Amino acid sequence: MKHIIHCLSASALALLCCVTPTFGQRPTAPRLFSNKTLAYLRIDDTRDLKDRFSVTGMGKMADDPQIKPILGSFYSTLVGNIQGMQDAIGLDLDELLSVPNGEFAIALIGTKTEPAFCVLLEVGDELPALQLMLDRARGAAEEAGRLMEDKEVGKITLKTIEGRREGERLGYFIDSGVFVACTKIDHLEQLALVWTGNGIDHKPLADNRDFTTIMSRCVGTEGERPQVSFFVDPMAMVRELGKSSNGSVAILAALKTLGVDGIKGIGGSMIIAPNEFDSIVHGHLLLNPNRQGIMRVLRPKSGSTEPEPWVSDQVVSYLTMNWDFAKTFKAVEEIVDTFAGEGTFENNVIVQGNKNIGLDIRKDIIELLDDRLTLVQVVVPPKKINSQANVYSLHIKDANRMKTEILPKFYERFKSQGPGIKSKLFGDVTVYYVDIPEEAGRQNPNIRLPQPAYCVLGKEFMASDSLKALEDAIAFYSGGDGPLSESIEFKLVQDRIKAQTKNAEMSIMAYQRPEEGMRLMYDLATDPANIDSLETMSENNPFFQALVTALKGKKLPPFEVIAKYLAPGGAFIIDEETGLHYTGFSMRRE
Repeated sequence: MKHIIHCLSASALALLCCVTPTFGQRPTAPRLFSNKTLAYLRIDDTRDLKDRFSVTGMGKMADDPQIKPILGSFYSTLVGNIQGMQDAIGLDLDELLSVPNGEFAIALIGTKTEPAFCVLLEVGDELPALQLMLDRARGAAEEAGRLMEDKEVGKITLKTIEGRREGERLGYFIDSGVFVACTKIDHLEQLALVWTGNGIDHKPLADNRDFTTIMSRCVGTEGERPQVSFFVDPMAMVRELGKSSNGSVAILAALKTLGVDGIKGIGGSMIIAPNEFDSIVHGHLLLNPNRQGIMRVLRPKSGSTEPEPWVSDQVVSYLTMNWDFAKTFKAVEEIVDTFAGEGTFENNVIVQGNKNIGLDIRKDIIELLDDRLTLVQVVVPPKKINSQANVYSLHIKDANRMKTEILPKFYERFKSQGPGIKSKLFGDVTVYYVDIPEEAGRQNPNIRLPQPAYCVLGKEFMASDSLKALEDAIAFYSGGDGPLSESIEFKLVQDRIKAQTKNAEMSIMAYQRPEEGMRLMYDLATDPANIDSLETMSENNPFFQALVTALKGKKLPPFEVIAKYLAPGGAFIIDEETGLHYTGFSMRRE
């Protein structure tokens, strides 16, 4: 894979989705919807999306001859369990899913009064199926005595239906195999005028600079066009939704004080089956360059993301982040004092906190943090529904002080309170853990009872919701084989990330092994005891009923058949001039 990105090419490609159509072509959603769009979600082409999904690992798995019969049994049972849907709308599930046949978009758009919810759905040859649903809806409205009207706007016929609430009217029009609907008739009329090119004063979403800035960052590194995209203007949404609220002015003032008004937009995209990947997901938080208030803390530090020596290559997932915790803590203090008065944070949080935990929060905790946090997820045997446990690590500046002074002081204060905290030596590491009576775990044998535990390991403060998971990490640190840092799959993901960041240090990096998560579900699904529990849970739940029927009726193939379709993935976050950018991806098994 070539790792070259040209800014001008990326921007131009992003705008291709928004380009003004040539004469005779209908406007796409970014050209139809207004630049006052508050929230927006678009599928470029549902047919292309289905085709691309079929070549991904999940798509190939669904078509595997050893897996397909199980999915077929699940699907047919699910369809049978929701048969009432056909009576209500006139279509069964297969027919309903076949209706989208091209572009599909939904949007919440600001108007002079309340926001309008709009839909664009290209149906093409599936128009008769859509018409059947609409006829059912109009028939039900007529039986309920609700008023229906037709109105001509140019060559377009708007069909309106009186809503359930007084004064509410819903409307739609269909043209050239495209269905456009809106919850506000006056706005629907504007959409119809834009649709027919009647030259009204219309500023489209495609001309919204915040929207195009975000979209230009959410194309593929080789110029791949996204199949799915979304955009949200949170501050505009607050302003629009606050029109009917007397407290909206106060809310906006508070948000400005917090600096939240510096959020100019949130958006992203999904690219299915580009070269070498199953999928790539982009997300961009567009921020004002002059970040104020709480936005000032949204500047993660650059730093090492190499896995710590206690992390095994058998983890389910790994996430590490570099963050200036002291600056974040100070910013929170300033914000609290701004709203509640000078000294409020010190008196109500620091002083009271120190008294409650018996430590000095500033000197014993904040000043010791070395600005890196890691979260690892592992599966703890025996296999249960919640066998996945979390192990946290905070890098610290003075491990010896934390180990010999701070943790013992905390232990002495809380060892006799509540369930009680105990300590023990595991190897040469002192581990503190919550004492859970054995009989408590027998009450529900299919559920893992969390047992919080913590310790100092090397230069890190470690904590987990599982004593066993923490002990496994300590044992691996002392001489385990197969560290994550030497895993071939991890290095492959790491290389892909470094290529995109041009080897610059990141702020946040993640690695996932979906194979291990799927293995847990597989083991649960092949355990008769879990099937019985699932069957009990499935009462009045069509989804679980269909799942139980499929699992009981068809034998699962060996796990290796499933595992060959599951590839590792990764993600990273970088701090850019325009804001924070997230990229996540899953690799492709060939």
